[in-house]
Amino acid sequence: MDTPANDEKYLTFFTHSGFQNQLIQVENGILLAWYLNRTLILPKAILGDVFGWSSFDKLQLEHQLRDSTTSQECFEYETRMERWGVPCPRKERYVSLPFDAIFDLSWAKQHVKMVVREEASDQWLGDHLGIRGDGNVHVDPTLMADEASESASFVDGDILYFRGGTRYDWRILDVAGRKPRLGKYAAALDIRQLRQRPEKLIHFTSLFGTGRLPIRRSEHYDFFRSLQRSITYGHPAIHAMTDIVTEKLGGHGNYIGIHIRSSDGWFVEALPDTVFSIVANIDRAVRSHRHQQTNLDLEDAHMPGTNDDGEAEDDDDEDDDDLVLVPPPSEHRPPRLSECVAAAKAGRTTLVYVATDQRDPRLNRAFDLIWQSYPCSFTLPEILSDDQDSDDDNIDPSSSSRAVWTILDQHRHPVTGASMRKFLLPMVDASIASRGWIFVGSKGSTFSGYIRRLYDIFWSNKKSELLKRET
Repeated sequence: MDTPANDEKYLTFFTHSGFQNQLIQVENGILLAWYLNRTLILPKAILGDVFGWSSFDKLQLEHQLRDSTTSQECFEYETRMERWGVPCPRKERYVSLPFDAIFDLSWAKQHVKMVVREEASDQWLGDHLGIRGDGNVHVDPTLMADEASESASFVDGDILYFRGGTRYDWRILDVAGRKPRLGKYAAALDIRQLRQRPEKLIHFTSLFGTGRLPIRRSEHYDFFRSLQRSITYGHPAIHAMTDIVTEKLGGHGNYIGIHIRSSDGWFVEALPDTVFSIVANIDRAVRSHRHQQTNLDLEDAHMPGTNDDGEAEDDDDEDDDDLVLVPPPSEHRPPRLSECVAAAKAGRTTLVYVATDQRDPRLNRAFDLIWQSYPCSFTLPEILSDDQDSDDDNIDPSSSSRAVWTILDQHRHPVTGASMRKFLLPMVDASIASRGWIFVGSKGSTFSGYIRRLYDIFWSNKKSELLKRET
């Protein structure tokens, strides 16, 4: 690590919650660091078993328990674990990686300097960046919120802390106002205030929330939009798996990509409604696509079946009687992929790629509507099954199921040495789903929202490539 300049100023926070929510916090952190011209100290990403929002001290402990230097039994944190009721996490159930090991942050790094926070302790900040508290804690009244907000800020040596008592503590405005709209947030800050702070480090508990940094200035919006469009998967295994599986599906644009969130929280109860809504959206997209397909060529990289906003168009007058479907599969077993791919290429059926967190969706009756409505629907494990290999007489050995799985398995857990497959699979799922001719996600899922973003970026790039070739 380079020796930091004496006048260098920093910004940091702790991440929490699901992986996609962590990314939202990182994007907020990059935006805020750009506003303030501060170096961003970026916490590591946590994949697998994660933890939700909590107070500053508990969040710091959760991160420290997952530091690579922490012992297997976490005995060095026994007292704090008992105080907060936090168990020692099992190392095989999570992995901690720098965000730039997963995402392409090259564009962001052109605009914001970043350093990876290798450890969550205060001592690491002192040893590596020369940032230290001195125990002389004092409150800055200009930054205090009212008591009802349960928010508090204070200075300790080189550090200005913002330790909120709620996950929606401070809303950070790019334009100050006399009566700022707080929404669900307890108090407000503006970037003019924060730019004037002399402390070496500004440390937030969290930067959670899509509404935390509302944007009013057009140049700020342009930056944030460019930032979001630049953050795509950068891991080589994700790219390699996506290319191979997309090819097995007949190439990008030969299938529909869907994402079904099903395995935790509200999404478990909402699963039947989620499936019904997704199938209805596929129905509308298919009818619209069949109506337009005489005038469209999938190879021109246009996104057929969608309107200008990327939403499925409807055409209730189209007759479906002439559509020839592949015979339905036997119970709990998909049809032959090769037959479905050929039929989809000929326009005789609709091929669907199903990205989902459900372990075995064919055994979950809530998914039946998908298999019944669109028999040529496949999950990633089904595409890469030995059964599909045996059905394909022309399979290239390098793209056999075992060879493809090796792409993920060769990447090993940095602590346990086990395969990274289970941690990388959701991202492979997302990437493949984004290359369909249309994408349909789960309402309320931030992961579906990210796949939609990948979809827009992929097809926008394809259209740009086509225009360049034509000129």
